[in-house]
Amino acid sequence: MAPRPFLARARLGLRRCWRAASGKRVYLLAGVMALPDVLDALPGVDLTPLLPEWLPGAKVATFLAVARLAARAYATKLATMPAREPPR
Repeated sequence: MAPRPFLARARLGLRRCWRAASGKRVYLLAGVMALPDVLDALPGVDLTPLLPEWLPGAKVATFLAVARLAARAYATKLATMPAREPPR
């Protein structure tokens, strides 16, 4: 049998985690919604002393900047989604 593509495996893993966290989804969603604010606070923090020597601080700062933009866009999208009505 051929191995599944990476994205299919990632989707299956996320789906499995989503089902396992059935009671904790509210907390997970709150964490996702708070992530942009946490990332907004990080530019004022110097992370260089916490990083290993082989990991340059510029790469971490670039990753955090991109993650900040992506998290803001995702959280904004979540906030504008309509609420689901319960099934009848």
